[in-house]
Amino acid sequence: MVCEGLKMKLRKDSGSPLVIHQGVAELGHELGNVLNGLLGMTRLVRDSGLNAEQEYWLRAIEQSGCQMRRLVDAFWLGPTPTGEFIHPNPVDLDGIELLEQALLAHAPAARRNADRLLLTVAPDLPRYWHCDPCLLRQLLDNLLGNALKFTRSGEVVLEVAARLEGNDPTDTLLLAVIDSGPGIDAALGRRMFRAYERGLDPVREESAGYGLGLFICQRIVRALGGTIGWSSPAAGGVSFEVSLPGVLAAVPTRKTPLPTRILRSIECRIQLPTSMQRSVAGCLARLGVPWRLSEQETAPAMTGDSNRPGDSKDLERLCISITEMQTAEGVFGPQLLLQAESDTGCLTGSKCLQAPFLECNLGPLLLELTLEWLWIRNAEPGSAP
Repeated sequence: MVCEGLKMKLRKDSGSPLVIHQGVAELGHELGNVLNGLLGMTRLVRDSGLNAEQEYWLRAIEQSGCQMRRLVDAFWLGPTPTGEFIHPNPVDLDGIELLEQALLAHAPAARRNADRLLLTVAPDLPRYWHCDPCLLRQLLDNLLGNALKFTRSGEVVLEVAARLEGNDPTDTLLLAVIDSGPGIDAALGRRMFRAYERGLDPVREESAGYGLGLFICQRIVRALGGTIGWSSPAAGGVSFEVSLPGVLAAVPTRKTPLPTRILRSIECRIQLPTSMQRSVAGCLARLGVPWRLSEQETAPAMTGDSNRPGDSKDLERLCISITEMQTAEGVFGPQLLLQAESDTGCLTGSKCLQAPFLECNLGPLLLELTLEWLWIRNAEPGSAP
């Protein structure tokens, strides 16, 4: 993994790995102590009572700490018989949650660079996967961190889908991290995946790194049986594409009950730039919320089935317009403005959401707006309970 270049040998008496560089071993030991303290503090903060937004930011901190804990622990496993320091341990996991936690961890860096950091997930992508969560998170952290180093006042988009053969998806997971930075010199070619090869013109020279990120990504992808490559989109920047077979193999579905009947009483109108539109629309589709583009006059064009048996077609609907807010001074990154109004045109509430736009933060806001609307409507004289 991250310590792959570290030389190790076996003790003749016990077969346990002996670290040649004692200072590195001591650093790993002390990092573990610091992490235990940090993770303990996150639990204390959670017990102090938090609102929904504070809760998911704290969860991002906690997940990042747990990821570092796993990396430190993996270091002590030593090399495999082939000399690799990567030990895949695939388990069933919530893939969507892992993606969202990775984006939350990189949101502060995106805000510092005034970048849009977006997630686009195919609506039909299975939620539960079979993969090593530590390696997959390490892969995403390196790709997203690398993209943000080279992008200023632009976009970094993580696109996730299943590979299709004909009309049927396979068990192969496709990841793409696309940025709008300066791109890559074609002369660099495949050398970019070698250790200590560095790109030019990072956003900040002090964050240029050591040229190990893509080298680590390639080793992880190989250990997972996949492939990694890159291309230059016509609009500029660079796209790193990863293919991981077997990740979407059949995993028992663990349904999380959602208030879908309430959410289906919403109709969202989106007026956003193309990349933000795709990101938000993907979240709405996965939440089962009807939506359409604001310029369309027809009924919602896409969603989970908004007219399922048992739904009332004449039920009054709550219209929520989703637009991009003008960024306030000192606040970086895009923000969404959600404004709700009833069929009668009465404004019933509004909410603001800062990027990244994810199911874990967009869904609760939509639910809050809907419950506020239902409360106001049912409080009106003569209204049905």
